[in-house]
Amino acid sequence: MPNIIKDKISFIGLGKLGLPLSTIFAKNGVKVVGIDKQQKLIDKLKDGDVPFFEEGLQENLKLSRDNIEYKSDYEGIVNDTDISVILVNTQLGKNYSTVNVEYVIRDICKELKKSDKSYHLFILSSTVMPKDIEDNFIPMIEELTDRKLNEGFGFSYVPDVVKLGSVINDFENPDVVIIGSSDGYSCKITKELYENIPKNNPPICEMSLTEAEISKVSLNAYLVNKISFANFLSNLCERVDGVNVDNITNSIGYHKPIGHYFLKGGLSFGGTCFPRDTSAFIEFSDKLGLEAKQIKATDEINEYQDVNLFNIVHDTKKDSISILGLSFKPNTPTITDSASIELAWKLLKKGKSVNLYDPLCMDEVKKKFEPFVTTSLRYFDSLEECFKAGELVVVALPYDEFKNIDDTWKSFDNQIILDCWRFLDENKFNDISYKCLGRKN
Repeated sequence: MPNIIKDKISFIGLGKLGLPLSTIFAKNGVKVVGIDKQQKLIDKLKDGDVPFFEEGLQENLKLSRDNIEYKSDYEGIVNDTDISVILVNTQLGKNYSTVNVEYVIRDICKELKKSDKSYHLFILSSTVMPKDIEDNFIPMIEELTDRKLNEGFGFSYVPDVVKLGSVINDFENPDVVIIGSSDGYSCKITKELYENIPKNNPPICEMSLTEAEISKVSLNAYLVNKISFANFLSNLCERVDGVNVDNITNSIGYHKPIGHYFLKGGLSFGGTCFPRDTSAFIEFSDKLGLEAKQIKATDEINEYQDVNLFNIVHDTKKDSISILGLSFKPNTPTITDSASIELAWKLLKKGKSVNLYDPLCMDEVKKKFEPFVTTSLRYFDSLEECFKAGELVVVALPYDEFKNIDDTWKSFDNQIILDCWRFLDENKFNDISYKCLGRKN
C-alpha cells in the first residue's frame, strides 16, 4: 500500500447532497475536483451561481472557491486523486436504483484501468440496498480493472444521515459518523478524510460494509415508525372530544427512551429518504425470508394520512381550496412525495379549484403540473393573494410567514383554515373558522 495519499480528492455527484458536502471538504482545506455529467450545472458553478436553494450553500460556495474545481468528465481524476467520493441520487419513486452509482463506478474504472498507480479508494455515500457493495460493486470493479480488493483498490461506505433544508448543518454536526470499510487501511484513510467535516465531536462507528448499509436503511425505517405512531395518535385524537395530540406527544416525549424528535402528529412523511429507505428495509427483509410487519404497517399508516387529509378537505364541500406550503417539508424546494402535491392532484381530479403557494418550490411545482393544463389550477407569488382565493385554506407547512395570517385576510363567508400542524395562533381567528388536524373539531 502507498504510504502517502494525494491531498486532492475527486467528488462525483454535485446534487442537493453532493454539492454541499463537496464544498464542506473544500472550505476545510481539502483540494476537490467536483464532477457532474450535467454540463449546465457545471457552467453555473464555474460562473459562481448557486444552482439550487439549500441553507448555507451560497456561503459555502464562496468559502470553498479556492479549493474546488468543477468539470463534467473523468479524464485524469485517477492519476490526480487517490480517493473518489460518490454521492449521487439513488431515488426511484418510493424505491431505490443503483444505476447512477454503477455508471459512476464504471467511469472511474475506465480511468483506473489505464493507470499504473498501485491503489485507489472508492468512498460511497449514496444510500444502497444491503449487500449491494459486496455483491455488485466490488465484483464490478475487480472485473473492469483486473485489480483485487484491498490490493489495487479499497472501498468504504459512509452513508449520509442528513435532511434537506439542513444538509450543511447536519453534515457538520452529525450525531454519529458511520464508516463501513473493506479493510483497516481503507478505514484509516476514510477516517482521516472525514475528520475535516464535524464541528462537534461525534462518535465514529467502524464496521463492515454490509453492517453500514443495514445501519443506514434501519435508521430511517425506525424513524418512520415514530412518525407514523405520532400520526396514528393524531388520528385517534381527532375522534375524541377535548383532546389535542400535541399535549399527548409533548408529555410522552419527555421520557428519554422516546424523545420529542419526530414525535409530531401531522401529515404523511415524504421526501427522498424515508419512503426509499422504508421500501429498501422491507425488500431486504423479504430477501431473507422475514416479513417486516411493523414497517409495512408504518407504510399503511403513512398512506392513510393522505386519505385522511383529502377526506377532511372534501367533507367541507368547499369548491376553491388554497394550499400553503407545497414541498415535503419546510426550507427545501423538494416536492418528492409531498402530501400537499398529493392533495392537490386528488382535488383537481374531483373538479375542485386549487390555488397553490410556497416560498421556495413554485418552479418545481409548475413542472410537476405542467401536463395538467386547466383553469382550475392557479399559482400565486403572494401568500395573501393565494389565501384570499380559497374558501378553504390548508396550511400544510409551518413557515413563519404563515403566522401573519389573521381575520383581516378573510375573503369568503364561512371561510375555513385547516392547520395541519397546529402552528397558527387560534385566538387570531373569530371571523374565519379555525380547524386543525390532531384534534376533534
